[in-house]
Amino acid sequence: MKGRLIGAAVVAACIGAGAYGLSAWEAIKDRRQDELCQVARDHLKSAEIEARAMVAGLSVEGYAESEKEDVGKLIHALDTANTKEEVEAVISEHSATVEAKVAATDAEVRSRGDQTFLGQQLKEQRITVDVKQEIQRAEKAVAGACE
Repeated sequence: MKGRLIGAAVVAACIGAGAYGLSAWEAIKDRRQDELCQVARDHLKSAEIEARAMVAGLSVEGYAESEKEDVGKLIHALDTANTKEEVEAVISEHSATVEAKVAATDAEVRSRGDQTFLGQQLKEQRITVDVKQEIQRAEKAVAGACE
């Protein structure tokens, strides 16, 4: 009788330990998957920033400085505005300018600088082949890591 009781206790302990190990493994696997996904997204974002800098004809640092200058101009314009209407006008003007610039840059980044239509004027490719390939690899990594 004692042997069966001890055997049942050992079997129950093994099943409990196995279930605990499996749940802990799943939790670690999920956390690792989330971290891999975040790293892949960050890498894709940095590759796209590099492509945006190339489209603008600047280095990444120069692109960051250009962004800071644009923000400085906006702050100065907001400081000189006296009424609420002037503030609204400055904000809407700035947002329209930024949206147009972002749309043009996004279109070129999405196309990776490829010239798909025969009727397009030949222009210098600003996004280099290695950056295009890096974006493609980063997109595949995001697709694989963020399933």
